[in-house]
Amino acid sequence: MKNRNATLLIDKINSTSKNEEIFDFRFIFPGGATITLSNNIIKIKLGKNEKTQQQDIAQALKSSILGFKPDSVLVSGGIDSSVLAAIAVKAFKNVKLISAGTKDSEDTYYADILSSELNSYLYNVTITEENLIHAIKELKELKLDTYNIIMGITEFLSLEKAKNVGLKRIISGIGSDELFFGFHIHKTMKKEELGKFREARLFYMPALDLWRLNSIASKLKLSIAFPYLDDKAVEAALSKNIEELAKNYDKFPVRSIGKSIGLSGKITERRKKAMQYGSGTVKLLRNLSKKKKYENVGEFIKEI
Repeated sequence: MKNRNATLLIDKINSTSKNEEIFDFRFIFPGGATITLSNNIIKIKLGKNEKTQQQDIAQALKSSILGFKPDSVLVSGGIDSSVLAAIAVKAFKNVKLISAGTKDSEDTYYADILSSELNSYLYNVTITEENLIHAIKELKELKLDTYNIIMGITEFLSLEKAKNVGLKRIISGIGSDELFFGFHIHKTMKKEELGKFREARLFYMPALDLWRLNSIASKLKLSIAFPYLDDKAVEAALSKNIEELAKNYDKFPVRSIGKSIGLSGKITERRKKAMQYGSGTVKLLRNLSKKKKYENVGEFIKEI
């Protein structure tokens, strides 16, 4: 990173926690990005590296996965993690899938379908009252706020399962929603607003989702990587026209990749459902809060 007249030039992105060093966290941005400091206001502009701006998104994801050499993939049966799983299983035959969800949850159902399609072994953690409380206690030790504790329950139980069965190098589908406009809020925005919104989301990811997942991986002494946030994948996405990426506001490029590599319509056409809902975590939390006479989920978590 070089300082040039109050502008920081970001050289590369590296979103993996290194098992050898246990935890190596820092703010990270796509190659070619610049941060301008003016009147105590930080502004980021995501630049394009001419060498890679025409890089195909699918090839960029494959390159990232090949370089990391994963032994497992966190999956929900959603399109983002399913695409990564399909690429990883094809490249490394012994890759395992890991999911977590309450009994009969939507994510558990689709993760099982994905496992059958890829003929890859699935470790599924059934989320119960007992292990949910266990996960909350472990996440509270990381000093996470209530939102990140709720988000982290599925991730913690999945990563803990990976550790318990001897898996060490895991990949996650985080980052796809930010790059390919997969959030519901994207549908309410004008297309000319999408670029700046994406920049803001990518800017804060190291302090939010990546911080949470890297913290969990560090606690369990695991390595975790995020192929959608690899330099080449980010730059490939940024090189595409906003209109192309925002088609149907539903991660059209990723769904197209899924179809091209042979995933069935059950996976490629599954509508997005946020992890905390698809896994059944929020529903279980609400039921337990009510059962134990707490005003809300936040109060329940606070008292655990």
